[in-house]
Amino acid sequence: MERLALEREALDIIPFPVLLIDKDYRVVSMNKRAKELYTQSGQTCYQISHSFSEPCHLHKDHPCPLKEIIERGLKECSVLHKHKTKNGEEYHLVKAVYMPEYDLFLELHIPLEELLSAFDTARLRPELLINSGPLAFFLWEKKEGWPVRDASKSVYELTGYTVEEFLGGKIDYASLIHPEDLERVSQEVATYTNTNKDFWTHEPYRIITKDGKVKWVLDHTVSVKDNEGNIVGYYGYVMDISEFYEKEDLFVLIAENNPNGVILYDFQEDKIVYANRVFLKMLKYQEEEVIGKSVLAFVDPKDLESVKRLIERVKAGFTKSLRVIIRVPTKTGKVKWFKLVGHVVIYRNKEHLLITLVDITMEKKREKRLFYLATTDRLTKLLNRHAGIKMFENLLYQAQRYGVPFSLLMLDIDNFKKLNDELGHLVGDLALRKVAKAIKKSIRKSDVVIRWGGEEFLLLLPHTADPLPIGEKIRKLINAISIDGYGPLSVSVGATTYREGDTIDSMIQRADSALYSAKRKGKNRVEVA
Repeated sequence: MERLALEREALDIIPFPVLLIDKDYRVVSMNKRAKELYTQSGQTCYQISHSFSEPCHLHKDHPCPLKEIIERGLKECSVLHKHKTKNGEEYHLVKAVYMPEYDLFLELHIPLEELLSAFDTARLRPELLINSGPLAFFLWEKKEGWPVRDASKSVYELTGYTVEEFLGGKIDYASLIHPEDLERVSQEVATYTNTNKDFWTHEPYRIITKDGKVKWVLDHTVSVKDNEGNIVGYYGYVMDISEFYEKEDLFVLIAENNPNGVILYDFQEDKIVYANRVFLKMLKYQEEEVIGKSVLAFVDPKDLESVKRLIERVKAGFTKSLRVIIRVPTKTGKVKWFKLVGHVVIYRNKEHLLITLVDITMEKKREKRLFYLATTDRLTKLLNRHAGIKMFENLLYQAQRYGVPFSLLMLDIDNFKKLNDELGHLVGDLALRKVAKAIKKSIRKSDVVIRWGGEEFLLLLPHTADPLPIGEKIRKLINAISIDGYGPLSVSVGATTYREGDTIDSMIQRADSALYSAKRKGKNRVEVA
């Protein structure tokens, strides 16, 4: 055990986290760097590096190298893990080695961004360290096809080809790359080589394995230079990211077959990164006219504030489902109604807002039509009695709460029964329509005219303390209407103004009394109560 104590001290020299772990996953010791990086409390490796309450292998995408060594009888094993550190979540290449003399496991946690310097410090050949898992090492010549001059054993797991097949020239690296991606990768290599870059990370590309399977890879390449600084070759770390791209392909497949519009919105950078065909077709845009643009650029000005508030909630950490009804103009200017449903999702290791837009334009039109039918008198096209009472209640509330005055006119067509009896109901209906039209022509936009019932009409006049002038104006206009075979029409009008303590019933009762006073005094006149 004295020897183990000395080796524990030696671990502090290593600049990346090192843990000594027993078969029950308990951490026996860890070096200085591990203590600095992992701030979580706990006795086990999965508590310290992941904040898990149970071993890693019970969690998706977290293979346990210790379990692999024990169950498969391996001497060592390397896997890729995402750890929780004081700097946030970081990817580490975890290399575990079994030490039978102590019956313990030694784990090296190598941050991917420090991988190169870590190899240098440890004085290890990278290809020896990366012997399994999703990461593979290649050393390429700066020649056509990028012949492989060295590789880690893990290239077999990635490509299906052995190190010997690469070194023997059976296949060069360019032959691995998918034909549709080869030109782009070649251009990237040429660009970085011509600018004498020390290192770069390629955009993800596809390789074709020995058995014909397509895999997506992430390739971090470092240039190898001679004494004069000229690039003579390259070495790189190639990681299998197929699972991520398979998920992305599945997302696109589902989104493209969704009958609704779907967009993926990077709310931190305020740009749309994906839009499905349905969205583009509904709004009549081309893909290049949408991708990279702000969501707000497509929202009707009337709904901008509500969408801005929704985005601010997401930025503040709200992760539950969001819903809002908005208007979106098409490219041609036609306004459509949508139900927007938003969910925060992780896309390429970053939070995005997945937005589904359900076109409810027809539903809104039907809703508008039903509202119209429910609130409008079919003959005169005026508000019906039910809708009119709602308007009456609103004006009464404003008068009671804020002291805003309003007046009421009640109109009744004189001798309407005689008109119906002599000329028939069709002529009576014509007279009602003509009266309604005359009233609408003589009032303000803020005024409300209601067909109260039969030949009676009600007018609500906001901000009006004296209803007599408007009453007289309407009476004269109606008196100028002539019906063939009958002669001029006339109305009797009862008027009143809101008084403190009034109700709908009390105001109608006063207006009704004034109306009948006008009838008794000879009709075709206005009386105020």
